[in-house]
Amino acid sequence: MAEWYQKYVNPFKAIAGKTDGPLTNDQIEALKEGMDAFHHNVVGDPLFLEALVQQIAVSHARSPNFKGLDSSAAERIYKPGSGPNLDFSAMCIETRSTQSPDDSFAITLFGVNNSNCQHAGLRGLVFTESLINGGTSGECRPDYVSYKKLIFPVNLGTNTITFLCVKATNGCSR
Repeated sequence: MAEWYQKYVNPFKAIAGKTDGPLTNDQIEALKEGMDAFHHNVVGDPLFLEALVQQIAVSHARSPNFKGLDSSAAERIYKPGSGPNLDFSAMCIETRSTQSPDDSFAITLFGVNNSNCQHAGLRGLVFTESLINGGTSGECRPDYVSYKKLIFPVNLGTNTITFLCVKATNGCSR
């Protein structure tokens, strides 16, 4: 379980500025269960991240791009009264460049289990496109299996799902 955390979760959390100290296996298991529940909600409801996307678009409406946007900035921008409570530690928000520097931002869910990954289908609703494991035609990976107390198998997700939003004159292109 610690290997899964170090390989699939910790690097994204570091990029997002959400680092944890050393965690016990029980803490990692609790984190994994929380991430599974959060990801299940995100991929199951195509409008789950709509309030976040709209608030980021409004915040950057006068800017030519999304320069400076990251998970910490998005967390400061987001007001949950108009949308669900979001777990910013379970995703990474960063700028991307599609046609010009920082003209897009991406919300990446990392450590997504295979079952949730199979149901990711938000393309065309909120985001310009969805990337699974780095590509538009990417495939979900089967879960990484760890063992609790060396005998109980525990499925730990290994998939990365990224939703891209490209800057348009009226917010994000859809």
